[in-house]
Amino acid sequence: MKKIFFITALIFSWAVVLIAQNDSLSQFQGKYHMLSPEELILKETYSNSKNFVSTPPPEGPVRSIAEYEPNQGVLVGRSQFYSFGIPVDFIQMLSQDVKVYVLVSNQGWNQTVTSQIQSAGANMDNIEIININIDSYWTRDYTPWYITYGTEPKIGAIDFPYNRPRPNDNNVPSQLAPYFNLELFGMNIEHTGGNYMCDGLGVAASTKLVPAENQNLSLAEIEQISYDYLGIENYMFIDDPLGEYIQHIDCWGKFLAVDKVLIGKVPENHAQYDEYEAVADYFANTNSSYGNKYKVYRSYSPTGEPYTNCLIMNDKVYVPFSSSNSEANIEVQNVFETAMPGYEIIGVPYSGWLTTDAMHCRTHEVPDLEMLYIGHIPYRNTVEIMDVYHFITEIIPYSGQEIIANSVKIHYKINGGEYQSENLNFTSNYKWEVYLDNLNSGDIVEYYLSASDASGRHETHPYIGAGDPHLFVIGENVSVNENIAESRYSIFPNPASERITLITDLSETAEIQYFIIDIYGRKLKQTNLDAKTGWQGTSIDISDLPQGIYYLKIINNKEEITKRFIVY
Repeated sequence: MKKIFFITALIFSWAVVLIAQNDSLSQFQGKYHMLSPEELILKETYSNSKNFVSTPPPEGPVRSIAEYEPNQGVLVGRSQFYSFGIPVDFIQMLSQDVKVYVLVSNQGWNQTVTSQIQSAGANMDNIEIININIDSYWTRDYTPWYITYGTEPKIGAIDFPYNRPRPNDNNVPSQLAPYFNLELFGMNIEHTGGNYMCDGLGVAASTKLVPAENQNLSLAEIEQISYDYLGIENYMFIDDPLGEYIQHIDCWGKFLAVDKVLIGKVPENHAQYDEYEAVADYFANTNSSYGNKYKVYRSYSPTGEPYTNCLIMNDKVYVPFSSSNSEANIEVQNVFETAMPGYEIIGVPYSGWLTTDAMHCRTHEVPDLEMLYIGHIPYRNTVEIMDVYHFITEIIPYSGQEIIANSVKIHYKINGGEYQSENLNFTSNYKWEVYLDNLNSGDIVEYYLSASDASGRHETHPYIGAGDPHLFVIGENVSVNENIAESRYSIFPNPASERITLITDLSETAEIQYFIIDIYGRKLKQTNLDAKTGWQGTSIDISDLPQGIYYLKIINNKEEITKRFIVY
């Protein structure tokens, strides 16, 4: 009886919201982004009959592909109510650069859909209609996620139980994977794409809706499954500042790069103001996968404008502009241009964008399935003075074509001078490296990497290259007296991939502890040693550590020293 009363109360309260949205939504389609009252009841019995197949996880290592990596196209859905959920003019814009894959339920509608798109001036060579039954146009939420996996890396697709009782939508990944010739892996976590963002280096973020909808799993189990299927080592579950029914992270936040995040901002008199500021502060005090704190940018939404609900498509960023607030649009354009120099920022005005449902919700990128991937952990902030600086990159041509050797370069400039370049040398297992020895104390160094393969692809790291290069400063010399303890300990080689050697020369017997700590402060390894006078160090196995930045913390009777090292 209590359960019936609870559901009835929920239906009533949600119906109030549905009525408020009805005028703006009914013209677009027949389902709502939220659960309808009927679906709320259906969900009680639907979960056991979902069209989802769990599979073993992919072969490791696994990496979840970020939105700001190379993309070949965009998935959109065309519902039975004659709407794409996005302006047809937006489809026309996208088609000038990438494929637009249009999911259409009924083959008999193909000609009508084609005419709609063609009349908008789209590049029809880039329009592909895929006849798959769908219930709604929220392709972000139910289409597959994309990963790389295996020691001989391949691109694959991830399916999951969609958190809506919509069987056609839930079945889309199993049909899209063969369309793109991808192996599909079934990850048994109830989820939705609008509540997932990743950085491409093992970090992801969602709201706490994920553990709330998976109460059959412990948080540790969710994290383990996410690691096994997505390669996520640090999964942040964040309080939802929006305070709305949807609880999707793309309604208020977005990774713009590995170490950049956009967070919405509301007026100070807004009921959720403190919650938004708390999330912004959280990211500003959290380390990114590069080892530095996130750079937090804010998009001001005076009346609920969904600016974070944007789409990054290669070197362009499409932003859902308000159709009535040009002043807010101009302000947010400036924010994007500051945060993403080198990208073209394109506003897309539309009266159908909602605070809880906009552009990102109704589109989903398809990565370049033959991408030329460049992976690199950059130098950032202030870097200690060294005789040489070692730059390492991982380059994987998913096309299967050869990398053009003399195309793999580092382009760098010192103190605002002209760019100069050096070739990188192949070492092994997709790794390339170069040493620079012409950098001095106080130098400001900007750099990016580039590579080409025989498929004709040319990529840079960071993605936008010279438009927004990596930047670091070489620290000033410090006195020997202040750092005598630091100087007694060194790590070689650094960077390394299999083992590092801690080198020292003890002047007296000591009990020594050393810890390996990741950039999130997690203790990964610990060893205790009884070291005698003259002890000169030890070799440490790091072959099980993923690529990234780590710290070796050394504690003896008198001192506590921390040394930074890189695993590649």
